[in-house]
Amino acid sequence: MGLIISQTYAKIGIETTPSNLEIKTNNAKLEIQSKRPKVNIHTEAPRVQIDQYECFASSGLKGPLDLTRDAAQRGYESALEYTGKLAEDGDRLAAIEKGGKPIVEIAVRDSNPEHEFGMVTMPAVGPKISVTGSIEIDPENTSEGVNNGVDGEFTPGEVNINFTPAKVRTYMAQYASVDIKYQDNKVDVKI
Repeated sequence: MGLIISQTYAKIGIETTPSNLEIKTNNAKLEIQSKRPKVNIHTEAPRVQIDQYECFASSGLKGPLDLTRDAAQRGYESALEYTGKLAEDGDRLAAIEKGGKPIVEIAVRDSNPEHEFGMVTMPAVGPKISVTGSIEIDPENTSEGVNNGVDGEFTPGEVNINFTPAKVRTYMAQYASVDIKYQDNKVDVKI
């Protein structure tokens, strides 16, 4: 007696179609037309004016009116200073209770006056310099419309995209199977 077993394996079939992407473009266009602008400019030649009055005044070269004003101011300051000194001396003499020798101290102080020395440059003040002149700018309004005489035409670009997606198809090309057969075995055996 015999057994015969035969087997068939399964097979899967796969078919693929690749994807495809096509892009076509047209460039954008911009065309501009304009009129030239015009500007009128009128100028007046500059003039330089130099005022040296302050330079001369700081060097001591003043007019009669300014000299009189300065002398009056110095006299006023000297009178105030002298009045202050006398009031201070009177207060010192009135304070006898503090002791000391106030008359001698006042005499020593007044016998050695203090002078202040300083260094100055001539002139101490610079001149006043002023410049006069003018520039007039007059643009001619020869343009028309809101865009000031500029006309433009714009053609937008185009992009065309064509896409074919990929495809994958699967199928059973062969199914699995098992085949079992029984076969009679007739063998003569002689002993």
